[in-house]
Amino acid sequence: MTMRYTFAVSAGLCCLLAVSGVRAAEPLPFVTNINEAEKLLTVAEGDLPVLTYHYDMTELRSVAEKSARKFAGCYVHPLYGLNGEILTDNAPRDHYHHHGIFWTWPHVGVHYPDGRVVEYDLWQGTKYPALKQRFIRWIEQKNGDAAVSFEAENGWFVQTGSAATPAEGEKIMDERVRVVIRRIESVDGIRSRAVDFDFVWKPAAVPVSLRGSEGKSYGGFTFRFKPFLAEGKKQADNSETNIITVPDGVAEKDLPDTPLSWADYTSLFDGRKTLSGAAVFVPKSHPDFPPTWLTRYYGPLCVGYPGVKERLYKPGEELHLQYRVWIHDGKVTPAQLKKVYDRFAQ
Repeated sequence: MTMRYTFAVSAGLCCLLAVSGVRAAEPLPFVTNINEAEKLLTVAEGDLPVLTYHYDMTELRSVAEKSARKFAGCYVHPLYGLNGEILTDNAPRDHYHHHGIFWTWPHVGVHYPDGRVVEYDLWQGTKYPALKQRFIRWIEQKNGDAAVSFEAENGWFVQTGSAATPAEGEKIMDERVRVVIRRIESVDGIRSRAVDFDFVWKPAAVPVSLRGSEGKSYGGFTFRFKPFLAEGKKQADNSETNIITVPDGVAEKDLPDTPLSWADYTSLFDGRKTLSGAAVFVPKSHPDFPPTWLTRYYGPLCVGYPGVKERLYKPGEELHLQYRVWIHDGKVTPAQLKKVYDRFAQ
């Protein structure tokens, strides 16, 4: 079943402009579709696609039938640029466990009262028993003049069996994710859109520990881009058409386990002839600000939290993380990115 919602802005803004003597084009309505059969929620601004959220486990056709990674859920792909170009990659051959914008950890420890600690890999999930994110329910969907949002309750479940017939076992973590999609606007002359992510995790019954990858820190909020790949190249690298920018300027190489408040990837996405990109902004309220990142020219920007040092969360404790994805047209300078970030972080 597919449900379609059209979210139009109120007439108040248009009336205000008319009183001021300014005739503005009618803002295009937001349109949200929920495809229950495919477990997809899509958002568009008028006819321009914005994103698709895979709200529960769906099949990955590029992954082998017997692989434990054949099904995945709770991630965003595609995320589109402002001209309809696809920015994200999903289950690429180099990393089948990368899914657009996703949030997983390589080291998840479940600490039982009898002293046992069972570790799972939510990041790759290459074998069973595996830890998988599953949809539980929609909390709310809201619309406003400037944005639409959706919020879902998910869980991390231990799954046994096989990729074809997984058996759902104990829930070890409660997950709540809220996504707010804002209208395209001009910021300091740069055409852009902000998409905000808000997460809350709580252990379901027993303490749970999280830890990132050794020496790299990845584990947590991750944006897997699909950048321009030059002819004859196996992987994208630093060039005039692939640019990772951080607060210190353009990164000449990959940055492992590096404290950053933001990072941007600009490229020729989806076969386009003009540059576009997106940045990930971390608010100053983030725990252990600035967190450590892994940035790699072949595609991922990974915000690592808690990073390489394990952190234990007891039942009743919450982990609350927030991020902004700032999508933009064109090549944006380090100074422009810093100015936009500073306004966000105020």
